[in-house]
Amino acid sequence: MDALSNRMARLSSVADDKKLMLQEILQPLYLSEETIKRIMDTMEDQMRLATSKDEATRKKSDILMAITHVRCLLDGRENGDFLGLDLGGTNFRVVHVNLKDGVATTNTKYYSLTEEVLSGPCAGVFDFIALSIEDFLKQENLISSEQKLPLGFTFSFPSTQIALNSAILLTWTKSFKCPDGVGQDSVKLLEEAISRKSPNLPVDIVAVMSDTTSTLMAGNYLDKKCRIGVILGTGSNAAFVEHLENIEKYTGDFKEPKQVLVNVEWGCMGDGGCLDFYKTEFEKEVDQYSNHVNSFTFEKSFAGMYLGEFVRLVLVKLTKQGVLFNGQVTEELATRWKFTSGFVTEIDSDKGNDTAKTRQILEKMKLEKLATDEDVAIVREVCDFVVQRASYIVAAALAVLIRHVNLPEVTVAIDGSLYEHHPKFHNYMMELISQLNLHTQVKLILAKDGSGQGAAFAAVAGLRQKEENIVSS
Repeated sequence: MDALSNRMARLSSVADDKKLMLQEILQPLYLSEETIKRIMDTMEDQMRLATSKDEATRKKSDILMAITHVRCLLDGRENGDFLGLDLGGTNFRVVHVNLKDGVATTNTKYYSLTEEVLSGPCAGVFDFIALSIEDFLKQENLISSEQKLPLGFTFSFPSTQIALNSAILLTWTKSFKCPDGVGQDSVKLLEEAISRKSPNLPVDIVAVMSDTTSTLMAGNYLDKKCRIGVILGTGSNAAFVEHLENIEKYTGDFKEPKQVLVNVEWGCMGDGGCLDFYKTEFEKEVDQYSNHVNSFTFEKSFAGMYLGEFVRLVLVKLTKQGVLFNGQVTEELATRWKFTSGFVTEIDSDKGNDTAKTRQILEKMKLEKLATDEDVAIVREVCDFVVQRASYIVAAALAVLIRHVNLPEVTVAIDGSLYEHHPKFHNYMMELISQLNLHTQVKLILAKDGSGQGAAFAAVAGLRQKEENIVSS
């Protein structure tokens, strides 16, 4: 009996004819061992293409495998003052990390960007950052520092990394609508803004990185065995510590440590069709009505932006086939994107025979008068099944990175609302990882809001690399 049949067997309150129809609709979503292995093989193949010396070969891959030029991790002996910036949403963070023998004391201040700044010339964004740094240094009594403070900059926008302190912006995303800036170096833009607005600011921008890289660095502070960082929220990405010998395209030195952090950019895996073998009608419809059609294919199977809509589409199909709600689709249930991933989290938070949260969500969808106990049980089962599938897909890709790290024990630092708030995502990811027999003891930890502090830790790494003349580009 497969896992799906086991699920049907436990739905004791549901009539047999409905269970059969439910099983028929969920069957295409079931991930067999063979499918899981194929996801892993595809990920491995995409990584191999993306790290080739040959540019034409690299273009065949949907993922970037961008070399971040961060070579050093923390060793617990760090001392000094470091700054971190985190720009990715409307709330921008400046972080001061004081390290004493590797122990960090962290102060953070948030600054909100206005709609005017977000939609104006990009110089306005960087001017705002420069003035925020000045304000923060005054608050921290560091404005008169005789030594320049090493600064790490988490710049969470698609970029081409040129060096540790150089990244070319490919496109603005999220709330940023600046008409310019694409094709320019984010570090140079910030340095120019500092020259304009606060020319004597005692800072040295030593590193720029994605939020995934800084999450890894924050995780490495929490646990020295951390070698992988994952964002699992609205969207998804991963970064990991790769052995230099595994990266054909690497052109730096091979001094110790013979490793470099790689930003995978796995959200787009499948854009070229390599994941079509497991995509269902639901993934295809989520994609068709998303903001970025035919892109971010991989994350559309599990990320927070899409998971609720995926569940809604399954519920609509079940309703139209008479399995749910006496065949009646309410206007709310018929509305695209109305059923959020937060709703899925709430429903999956009901334990045992408690159905209070599920019924609250059904009330929001104007389904409470139609929903029988049988319907409530089916809705809960659908949410749980879709979440298990989502967790398995991301865990399969993560397992490939764990294999590459190739250590007896590996900790994975994860940041993001989906992982943090969903009650089952962690356990389902661990369930698959343990089944895969990776010969590695794996631990998943939450590195909440790690990208500010992690940026400062990347500055620590950058400073060490300067001192030891470690060159990665």
